[in-house]
Amino acid sequence: MKNFIVLEGDMLVFDPQFAHRIVTPTAPAMMRATGHAKINGRRVCVMGDEKQVQVPATYVMPGHTPGTGMLTIMTLLPNQQAPLYRSRAGLILKGQEFIARFTPLVPAMSTTPTPVPDPPTPGIGKGRFITTQFLASVG
Repeated sequence: MKNFIVLEGDMLVFDPQFAHRIVTPTAPAMMRATGHAKINGRRVCVMGDEKQVQVPATYVMPGHTPGTGMLTIMTLLPNQQAPLYRSRAGLILKGQEFIARFTPLVPAMSTTPTPVPDPPTPGIGKGRFITTQFLASVG
């Protein structure tokens, strides 16, 4: 099966469920690329570019006021990685779903008479790339 190469400006979609939290991005989630090669005038994403993804988000959970935090890519799956190209890093491919992390920065607070903050423990979820080019693929 062919996997399309992820490019600068391709979107990311995060599933809303991160452990006990429902997370909603508050800004567009887009890839930035550092690859030298270009497709349709846009740089290709290479391994390591996923570590630069930081998407602000809000979150809710039952019995709490909303909180805020940051979405990041924790790990790409093997089907989202192509071998090294041009003696640099491998290409990032659309693949299936990557492993994402949500880290609370301003905790949600319980609505009890004595508010208690949500523990700042990161939650694990999933996400995927939305590719916009269908010319270049690997596989």
